[in-house]
Amino acid sequence: MRNRIISGSAVAAAGLLCLVSTAQAQEKREYNNWEFTPFVGYMAGGEFEDPTDNSDRDLDAATSYGVLVNAATDWWRHYEMLYLRQSTKVDGFDTFDMDVEYLQFGGTVAYPDAEATHVIPYIAMTVGAARFSPDQAGLDDETKFALTLGGGVRVPLTDRFSLRLDLRAFATVLDSDSDIFCVSSGGATCRIKVKSDMFLQYAANLGFTVGF
Repeated sequence: MRNRIISGSAVAAAGLLCLVSTAQAQEKREYNNWEFTPFVGYMAGGEFEDPTDNSDRDLDAATSYGVLVNAATDWWRHYEMLYLRQSTKVDGFDTFDMDVEYLQFGGTVAYPDAEATHVIPYIAMTVGAARFSPDQAGLDDETKFALTLGGGVRVPLTDRFSLRLDLRAFATVLDSDSDIFCVSSGGATCRIKVKSDMFLQYAANLGFTVGF
C-alpha cells in the first residue's frame, strides 16, 4: 500500500512538473508579430579616388538614422526591412555634400537559449540597394547593389518595448575600372573614380523598438 502511495505521488509530481514546464514554455514562446525600430547612429567608411591625381576622396564619418521593420516567424527568427540614410561630405580639393541611402531586405536570427535572459544577441543579413546622391550641379545619382552583415542585442523593457543596439557592415558592389558620378551633359567628365570593387561602410545604431 505504501509503495502504491509513493508511486502515485511520484506520478502526480511528474505530471505537475510537466504542466508547469509546458506553461512556462508556452509563456516563453510569446512574441510580437511586428516590430518597428526607429534608430539613430554613426556611420564611417567609404573611399573613392580623384581621377586627376588618384588622391583619396573619402566620405566623412557622420550621423545616420533610419528604421528597422521586423516580421516574426518565431520569437528568435525575423524577416527584416532596413532603411538607413546618412548625410555627409566627400573630402578632397573640391568638397561637396552627399546623401547615402540603403534599402535592404533580409532577416535576423537570435540565440535560442537566450529566450529567458534580459539581453538577446542576434545576427543579421540583408540584400538590396545603395543610392549615392551628390549635392552638386551636373553630378548624377548612382544606385548600386548592396548587402549588409552584422549583429547586435535586443534588451526587452516590457512585452511591447525594447532597446536595440545594431552593429553592421555595409558593402556596395562597384566596378573598380569605372568612373562614377559622371557629369550628366557631355558624358566625358567625371569627378570621382571607384577605388575598389567593394565600397565599405560601417554603422553603429541605437534604436527603440515598439512591438505589436
